[in-house]
Amino acid sequence: MFIEQVEEQLDKMSPDEMKQWILTRAKLTEEQEQQAFLQTLTGKKKVIYMPDFSEIEAFFEKAESGDIYLEYETHYYEFDEDGSYLDDWKVWYMDPFGAMSFLNKVLRGCSALVAVGEYKQAAELYEKIRNLQFDVQEAEDSEDSRADDTPFTLLHAEEEGMLSIDSKDIGTDWIKAVVKSQKCRDREEFARQVVSMLMDPLCRKLTPEILLSENISEDVFLAMEDILKAEVLNEEILLEKMYFDPKFWREKYRHEKDLARKKKLLLNIQKKCLCPKQREQPAGVSVLDASWKQIKDLIASLRYERYIDDQWQIDEVWKICEVLCKQESLPQEPWEVRQKVLMDILENDYYDYYGCGNPTGNLSKKLCVTKQEFLALADMMDNTHHRREAADLYRQYGRDDKYISYLEGNLGKESKIYIELMNYYREKEDFENAGRVAGQALEKCRDNLTEIFIYLLADAREKGEEERYKKLYASAKRRRGADIVRINRALIK
Repeated sequence: MFIEQVEEQLDKMSPDEMKQWILTRAKLTEEQEQQAFLQTLTGKKKVIYMPDFSEIEAFFEKAESGDIYLEYETHYYEFDEDGSYLDDWKVWYMDPFGAMSFLNKVLRGCSALVAVGEYKQAAELYEKIRNLQFDVQEAEDSEDSRADDTPFTLLHAEEEGMLSIDSKDIGTDWIKAVVKSQKCRDREEFARQVVSMLMDPLCRKLTPEILLSENISEDVFLAMEDILKAEVLNEEILLEKMYFDPKFWREKYRHEKDLARKKKLLLNIQKKCLCPKQREQPAGVSVLDASWKQIKDLIASLRYERYIDDQWQIDEVWKICEVLCKQESLPQEPWEVRQKVLMDILENDYYDYYGCGNPTGNLSKKLCVTKQEFLALADMMDNTHHRREAADLYRQYGRDDKYISYLEGNLGKESKIYIELMNYYREKEDFENAGRVAGQALEKCRDNLTEIFIYLLADAREKGEEERYKKLYASAKRRRGADIVRINRALIK
């Protein structure tokens, strides 16, 4: 919209008006930017604030030779700034040559090149930037040396807060520049190149879904899917063969992390980039079983994510669960399949850690139909920390013995369960046990005892136990957990 408005205004301006406008901008340009302004006017430069290519090339050469480096400084602190005990080291990376300031200008310039359609130049620069590494030297005042001698990369700079542009935006512009700069390309070769770029650490926050806005054909996504399927299969076999020895746990972790990344890319292609007709389930396959496998794969792909908020996989899990809940055929799925899904949901605490507690909880309520199935679910819950829910199911479906066993076994220092158990015995007209539980509540609880006192006082009055009634009433007046006003109202009734 903005560019269209500019073009419309330029069409209205005469050559003299355009010249006057340019001269006005030139007069307002700061002295240190005048040369850059002149270079953009002559076409030698596209972005006024971006260093020219000779400066950028010299910068890369100095970084590679070690003439430009960063300094590492660390100090031990027993207490922090607030005087709290810390007992830890603090680390700083210092930039004596202003490398990060220069690099930020280059990155902003590359993004601008992509915006104005200079894709080839931007792609070439991004290729060099992604491989950029800096040596790290120990600062003179540092109290200890760096733990490892690995070079300082673009991602390290982002982690240290030294970049003004997020690596996600850098990776997005890099991929866009490469895609736009390749007009004639072999489908298979291009698919491999894109997969390789998405596996690059610079693009770790990206998924193939970003290519949808670049009008990539479905054939390319299918080729990427085939490539990733083959690589995942080969790496799973390799992982099983190579890393059975515990001493290779570091290598195994890195290998597993790469494998998880490829699985995530594959899932994103299948879920977000291909038409639904490409992902139809074969006839005769359980829809619930196949859908739950997709959910497991989606959640597994989050294992190595540093942050799980706003990940597309979570949205997909919600959608799959919502679709399953609406399927009329769900109760006809084999009980063995539904039971397996329920057990997995419970063992993983409804996947609440991944923000999927609501959809999996809703799904679990749809997976049981008969009384026997609900009791089987209660048995499963009874072996997890969801025993409270299990107890409610037991009572609802006729296993009062299990319900009572849970309540009797969880009488602590809060009155809530005592009141629930007391009322249950009252409903069953087991007044002896109701009185026993109420008496225990007075001994062990300090919180809400109003209902307990009402029952015991009414019981004492009904039985004509005047002395017991007086003691209970006096106790009720003294106890903070008893509302004597409510008690009086209840006794009057």
